[in-house]
Amino acid sequence: MNFAKGFKKAPLSLAVTAACITSMAVQAQETTSNTATDDIEVISVRASSYADSLSKALSLKQSSAGSVDTILAEDIADFPDQNLAEALQRIPGVAVTREAGEGREITVRGLNSTFTRVQLNGMQAQSLSAGTGGVRTSRGFDFNVFASELFNQLSVYKTTSAELDEGSLGATVSLRTGRPFDFQDNVFAVNGQASYNDQSEETTPRMSALGSWTNEDDNFGVLFSASFSNRNVNNVGSDTGRWEDDTFGACSACTSDADVAAVSSAWHPRFPRYADKTHDQDRLGLTAAIQFAPSDNTVISFDALYANIEAHRDEPFMEAISLARTGSTGVQQSDVTAYQIDGNNTMYAATIADVDVRSEFYQADWESEFTQFSVNVDHHFNDDLKVSFLAGSSKSVLDNRETTIIYEHFSDNDNRKMLDYAESSSAVSYDFSDMLNPTIGYSFDTANPANWEVSEFRDRIYDAESTTDTARGDVDYILTDEITVSGGVTWREYGYEIEGLRADAPFESRDEADGIVDGNACGVSNVVTENGGDVVSFGGQSFFMANADRVSEFLDSGCWPYNVRPGDTRSVTEESLGYYVQADFNTEVGEKILRGNAGVRHVKTDLSSTGIVGGTEERTIEHDYSDTLPSVNLALEMTDELILRASWAKVMSRPNLGTLNPGGDVSIFGDYRVSYGNPYIKPFRADASDLAIEYYFDEGALLSLAYFKKDIESFPTSSTEQMVWTDIGLPNSLLGAQVDDLIDQEFEIRSTTNGLGGDLDGFEIQYQQPLTFLPGPDWVRKFGILANLTLVDSEVVYQTEEDENGNVYPTRVGPLTGQSDESANFTLYWEDDVFSARISAAYRGEFYTNLSSSDERKWRIMDASTFVDFSTSYKYSENLKFTLEGINLTDETIDEYIDANAMRIINSQATGRQFFLGVSYRM
Repeated sequence: MNFAKGFKKAPLSLAVTAACITSMAVQAQETTSNTATDDIEVISVRASSYADSLSKALSLKQSSAGSVDTILAEDIADFPDQNLAEALQRIPGVAVTREAGEGREITVRGLNSTFTRVQLNGMQAQSLSAGTGGVRTSRGFDFNVFASELFNQLSVYKTTSAELDEGSLGATVSLRTGRPFDFQDNVFAVNGQASYNDQSEETTPRMSALGSWTNEDDNFGVLFSASFSNRNVNNVGSDTGRWEDDTFGACSACTSDADVAAVSSAWHPRFPRYADKTHDQDRLGLTAAIQFAPSDNTVISFDALYANIEAHRDEPFMEAISLARTGSTGVQQSDVTAYQIDGNNTMYAATIADVDVRSEFYQADWESEFTQFSVNVDHHFNDDLKVSFLAGSSKSVLDNRETTIIYEHFSDNDNRKMLDYAESSSAVSYDFSDMLNPTIGYSFDTANPANWEVSEFRDRIYDAESTTDTARGDVDYILTDEITVSGGVTWREYGYEIEGLRADAPFESRDEADGIVDGNACGVSNVVTENGGDVVSFGGQSFFMANADRVSEFLDSGCWPYNVRPGDTRSVTEESLGYYVQADFNTEVGEKILRGNAGVRHVKTDLSSTGIVGGTEERTIEHDYSDTLPSVNLALEMTDELILRASWAKVMSRPNLGTLNPGGDVSIFGDYRVSYGNPYIKPFRADASDLAIEYYFDEGALLSLAYFKKDIESFPTSSTEQMVWTDIGLPNSLLGAQVDDLIDQEFEIRSTTNGLGGDLDGFEIQYQQPLTFLPGPDWVRKFGILANLTLVDSEVVYQTEEDENGNVYPTRVGPLTGQSDESANFTLYWEDDVFSARISAAYRGEFYTNLSSSDERKWRIMDASTFVDFSTSYKYSENLKFTLEGINLTDETIDEYIDANAMRIINSQATGRQFFLGVSYRM
């Protein structure tokens, strides 16, 4: 098989190929021949050890036309990190967003997952998922769905070229599963690990296997791989929802008007409570590949990928819910009997009487299933002409169900109270002087079922599906020894649809609906007895809570029917057709070598979007837009050790899925809001520029500096106005169980318009070196270091207003969500032929998570974090290896706050340390 025909005739590239021929053989099988060497960061499985992976990675970086950082896995079906996202964070400019202690999404150079596209085996794909925040409905990719062991190569395209599919402002991440021609010999490998979490005190399994066979003629091969893991962790910490500055109905502790004014303007927690969540997930992954070379000039590859994740989450809560309500059944009925206010105007401690207290049984079950099939054909007509073809289809299906049963202890002055409790007192005391370790108490026995009554039932079902069909053809022709020209066409159809059903209603309304108000709704009584649940202890508190046995009782009664949720029901179809032409060159300029590429890509997108308007009417809008995207990448070899790089391109990212909804969505929790989409919104568009200098001052060593800048020309923004709910014209049923509290409230009416854009720029510094120069005994010289630092700054316009003269001006400006000003990674390793060890630290600076409010004091910010991991391995023989790994050694927490100046806690997530003891066998 003549794989070498896929490469350009570049002196440095040929030298690198000689140094790492096995890794480059994998690259030759890419759908397009040029993609492998253009501005990519590659994670491949072809290394034999950690140090070997670093050496090959640096060679790939040096040979690329653009700036490349590479991480190679250490062995077959054995990735260097437990999670794909956490492996990517070792790359400069990449930061991870974690949930329940595991990386799920990435931010690249300050641009979050909304602006990042992911390809699986050459096809753009999407993995649907759910989590603590509910169903994830953005274009972002959840890396948690896939086991890292399934992949032998990850590539991150920070800069773009004409041949690379459009759709990314930040980066394009390419994931590739293994193929039989990747291996020179037939192989079988199996890995097993036992994982222990010191917080949940649970031990769970993780295992993977890979088998690859190629016939004696090396022209036919098959490969299969599989992985399975179970994960069980606790997520504990303080939780407030957020903080508000509402006016209380009374303040017995106030002795003057000034005291009343101070309490009225102070910020209090919406629902002071403890979080003690349990996450349990099973993850299964399967891959298969068949490769056939009918001649030395043709390779046909078939790839199949299946991934399934099943997750169960319990979130038991007890809170004073009145503090989250502004009306007559909220803070207006409550009396502040004691309080403390600090210099940031935070009422961090208080005792508040006449509050309604809730006991919440909440469980969520979600399953995400991903399937993909694709075929690649690469054919060389001669040494100069090559054609490639890719066709495939992928589907991601998500089923999510969230069920809540609420028992409530109403205050005596709440007219919804229907029972006499064992204790009528209803007060809460809290103290957040230590935001991460608050104290919370109640004035009645929360473990006594006679102090509760049935208040509300919710059952929410979401069914979502995304599909992608792709067909692509490429032609590469070596015009001269210095120039290769290429061109191609890509057709893609992407579809996304989601339907939301809700069976939400307070007991009070269902009691009325069955014809008589008697404390019984279709056979469901509001009286709570010992048979109606269990006494549970979560977050250091004991309270009586419903259990899963009661769910069928509510649903079977007939009083809680399912209804379509308009804001959660919509669909989008995008059909795109793109063309590109590109020239790759490698020439001498004086005594220096200049290599790179220049090209242009044009794509037209036809959009069809369907949503529900006014609660009942289905509306479909059709729209199209086109983009012409030129790009240039240059690499100038000043010497054998020094390379200067420059890149420029026009880039685009398609609008968020929710933005394209021609219908609307009503938010009744937090800020009361009605949001309308805009199918005619423009894509995100920007000019991207990159400059870099790389100094390879020793074997396996690098010191580099990169500067990047994005001028964002198009960034959708919000326009707003305030209206009382009764004036909006939407049906009251959209307010669900909160209708009595919200019907007279003022709502923010928000719509999406084309905005004024913004800008982003930053620096990346990278240092890597094996410390072979150290004096002393031989073992000292087996240490090595990797380090990188990324600095980013951004400012975009989130909201605008128009004056009487038609002039548009910004009213809300801030950094991009997910953008940390600083992020850094450091790894110290030691390795010989038998033993390997390394310790790594990943730092991510604070970043905003939500800037949707016009009041900056309500902006949400994630605190800085540093995660420290270690990994060791002992090679007992050529076939057998033992491993020990640890994640989050310092027991770092993830803490989200509101108001960057006052830093009032929203939630804190502590998930404990994770340890893995494993064994790997290969033959």
